[in-house]
Amino acid sequence: MRREQEPIQRQVALASYGSSFLRKDLALEDWYQHGVFFGARLQFRDRASNALLADDFTLWLAILAQGGAMRLSLHPAEVLGIDAPPALDRSRQVVAVHYPDRYQLWAVGEERPAWDGGDQYIPNAATYAGDVDCYLCLDERQGQLDVPHTDWQKLAKAIATDLDRPVPSGSVPAGPFYAYTGESAPWAKMPLFVATGADSLAHRVLATLEREQGTFDNDTNPKNDSSYFQHLDEEGAAAVVHWGQRLDSWIAEVLLRAANIDHGITGRQDQAAFVRLQPPPPAPQAAPVAVSDAPNQQVPVTEGAPPAKNKWTNRIGMTVGIAVLSLFILALAKVISFFPWLAPLIALPWALYMHYKD
Repeated sequence: MRREQEPIQRQVALASYGSSFLRKDLALEDWYQHGVFFGARLQFRDRASNALLADDFTLWLAILAQGGAMRLSLHPAEVLGIDAPPALDRSRQVVAVHYPDRYQLWAVGEERPAWDGGDQYIPNAATYAGDVDCYLCLDERQGQLDVPHTDWQKLAKAIATDLDRPVPSGSVPAGPFYAYTGESAPWAKMPLFVATGADSLAHRVLATLEREQGTFDNDTNPKNDSSYFQHLDEEGAAAVVHWGQRLDSWIAEVLLRAANIDHGITGRQDQAAFVRLQPPPPAPQAAPVAVSDAPNQQVPVTEGAPPAKNKWTNRIGMTVGIAVLSLFILALAKVISFFPWLAPLIALPWALYMHYKD
């Protein structure tokens, strides 16, 4: 996946494996060395005082377990009505911590130093360091937060219909999905999220979309001179770009739902229609064709598509035309063989036509 998707990958792993830990299905020792966490340090701070509550996600989870937390889940910030723009500079997802009678909302924020150096130029050494996911506790609310169950068969069908691609693809492995990490040690290679049974289809769905995203990025790369994308007109390029935006939105949808797989519910089958957690990207606006009798007056016109021609009719017509032309050439050759002086007279009109037709 792309570099900018690494933060949400860490959130998916945190919510999925963290829920398994809080349910006592997995010990911290079984997964805390997950390679997806190697790209950043996770800190947890109090929003009001900025006090450092925990400097590692393992300590944070241990504190949650002691406090009676039951699970974690991942949600779009706008769905929960979070109104804290400065706290969400780096993330539009919120991690919810579920307790029996309440839930807390945590989001990755941006730490800002009190000193900025003024007008003095100071090189930023942090550019070469790893990321810091600084979680802030934004709110604590009473009651229960609903976490939608995912029917992965319905989701795969909806994605395949929208993108016009087979989902899952037969070209991806049948096993778990592994996110790319810089750590190659075998003990650091773990599935991005925990899914078993019917939920295991989520791995192949995400692997399919990641494969499509890699192909799309290669095709639309400006340096790829041999790509079909470089030869499209403006309308065709806009259609391809919009398809890529829909692909990105589906990847975000799958990641959110994969993080929220509920291992405490076995064999649950929801009959409700599939509803997306995040809205799809808006369709590109087509430029209207103007027909005007007066200046500055534009009237949009919808032009019908040309009638489709039957391909067999075209082929039969071409065959008959070739046969007639062949007979004409044979007859003409026979006439010229008896009267050679006719050859210049026949060739002259053709030569004049070819000369003046342009």
